Amino acid sequence: MHSQPISDIQPLADIILLLGEKVSKLITECRDFYKLEEEVYKLSQEACVKIFAWALEEIDTWLVNARDKRTWKVIGFRERTVVSSFGEFKVKRRLYRNKKTGEARFLLDEVLGWPERSRCTPRLKEMAVKLGSEVPFRRAAEILGYFVPGISAMAVWQAVQEAGEALRQEGESRREAVFEKGETPEGKEKTSRLYIEADGVVVRLQRSEEKRKEVKLFVAYTGKEAIGGGRKALKDKLVTSGVGEGERMWEEVYSGVASRWDMGQVKEIYLGSDGAEWAKQGVDYFPGAVHVLDPYHLNRRLIEAFWHDEEAYSGIRQAIYLGDREKVEEIMGGAARRVRGAKRRRIEKLWQYLKENWSGIVTSSAAEHLGAIEGQVQHNVARRMKRLGASWTEAGADRMARVLAARANGVLGRHTSRWPVLLARQEHLAQAVRLEVKRKIEEAGSWHKAGLPALREPSAGAPWVKHVLRELSRPSLSSLIP
Repeated sequence: MHSQPISDIQPLADIILLLGEKVSKLITECRDFYKLEEEVYKLSQEACVKIFAWALEEIDTWLVNARDKRTWKVIGFRERTVVSSFGEFKVKRRLYRNKKTGEARFLLDEVLGWPERSRCTPRLKEMAVKLGSEVPFRRAAEILGYFVPGISAMAVWQAVQEAGEALRQEGESRREAVFEKGETPEGKEKTSRLYIEADGVVVRLQRSEEKRKEVKLFVAYTGKEAIGGGRKALKDKLVTSGVGEGERMWEEVYSGVASRWDMGQVKEIYLGSDGAEWAKQGVDYFPGAVHVLDPYHLNRRLIEAFWHDEEAYSGIRQAIYLGDREKVEEIMGGAARRVRGAKRRRIEKLWQYLKENWSGIVTSSAAEHLGAIEGQVQHNVARRMKRLGASWTEAGADRMARVLAARANGVLGRHTSRWPVLLARQEHLAQAVRLEVKRKIEEAGSWHKAGLPALREPSAGAPWVKHVLRELSRPSLSSLIP
């Protein structure tokens, strides 16, 4: 496809020249180290903003030559505000109208995958989401403000909401494919044994009749491995989290697990929980799975009931280890007869808990391999969502939980560093732009040698010209193209 000559890279040289002049002036006038650093940083941001705006407008210029002129007519320019990791700026891009249908579109936006109402660039959004998943939104905006002046807590909140909603839709789509459309997941990873643990953490709600809501967390893994210092880490960890009913969340967990692992190769599945009814429902979704009562929660219940009676506590632990239910009942009966009031009620409540979960206590020795869920809840959810004074809408809590799960899985960048817009519709234009960019860069080496007036003018002797621009003119920029 023939392309007309497109604007040269003279603006880049102008930006570098201007930056050099300003820095040179700053060096001679500034007497404060802090101020020098601050001003140099501001100048570099200004230069980056101008380069970024130029790059976007150049792509738009290349697109006008690559388009199908029989279909698309340029009807004008429109400005759009961009908030990037360098700062805020405006960019002009062409608006086209389809001669056949009358449809109006910005080809630049489509090739870049630029959503209509999104002001933040993907990189800035990634920074906002990752920081917003660690600290409160206001604090995240304050920290980002050191680098990107003017970003607000609302902008950080919006970035997190968008990422969380994309993750929710992805999880729901995967769940629907399995449980509503009847599709069979095709996991590729192989393992003969899986551990899946489930637990929840209650967070405060705002703008809701309900005061609190449980965030459910699930972690699947294939075992544990030593990482030094007597510590162990979960192998092949897959975290799922969200606010929803138990059955629906388990459907999402199953579809995620089965999309990763080949379930036909899995011979043993152990589901660990604290005994909550919704958590035990997992055995209905994983055929042949064995429910195991989480040892951490079991021991906590024992301590709560027998903190005052060490002999009974030790005896019951031994009887549970041996799977001797009659002995457990005998010891608990004797301990209950020796106390009254709240202490007796706690013992009676414990006995009811043990009866309801007895099969999960004695079914398998796999319990010794479980017990990771409490730390996972604290590290992945509670640390961010249970901060002092934190409260959430139900939808906001669900989205944040999903962002935190994606961060734990190491895939958060997939939903923040790229805009979720399909490029297929304009892929032919994107390819034309890539070819034109390569051609222009290959020509840039000779342009540098012949086209930088600063190398020939009186300013050519200045150090910043001699040691910066002259060096930039030496190598061929075509080497940058893979």
